[in-house]
Amino acid sequence: MNRRTLLKNLGLIASGALILPSCDFSEDKVPIALNNLKVTVEQEELLALLVDTILPKSEEIPGAKDLGVQNFVWVMVDDCMPKEQQDIFINGLNQFGRYTEKFKDTSFAKLKPEEKIPYLTEVLEKKPTEAPVKQMKQDADKEELPPESYLGDIQYFLNTTKRYTVQGFLQSQYVMTELMPYALVPGSHSFCETIDPTKRVNIYG
Repeated sequence: MNRRTLLKNLGLIASGALILPSCDFSEDKVPIALNNLKVTVEQEELLALLVDTILPKSEEIPGAKDLGVQNFVWVMVDDCMPKEQQDIFINGLNQFGRYTEKFKDTSFAKLKPEEKIPYLTEVLEKKPTEAPVKQMKQDADKEELPPESYLGDIQYFLNTTKRYTVQGFLQSQYVMTELMPYALVPGSHSFCETIDPTKRVNIYG
């Protein structure tokens, strides 16, 4: 195929893409493509907010959200967890929103910055109770359990998010190249080295 024909075909593809309708088969558009999980925009936004709450940015260091660590969390859950644990994670994420709305009368996003960490600590410190048996309506439909019944799932979601947030931050390109440089190829090593307490050391190096 010569250059003139290639450019012509590319032009036809580009113009055709402009008139094709978007293939959106769900109410919420999927923000990140994963192999197993189907993530909604609201779920992605909540996870990004949690990541940002766990490791916020400072004047000198960007936060976890700035480094895209929320995408690392999604990939780890999608690739490294069995389906049963993935289901618990997603259910905990969804119920966390309901739980917050019920006990704080607002969404987690609308809490003041200084309220978020104490609130997360409070949720994690509560003792989960065994979920009651679902009551059946007269029309045989199951009633939705109150969010506190899923406290175990919520805590699993929060703890998993925290663990992967820290891991993703420490393994981010910024930390590996700017904050605590990682030596890909080990150089010379001195067995007698004075320890500098102000020097950042990469434990993965």
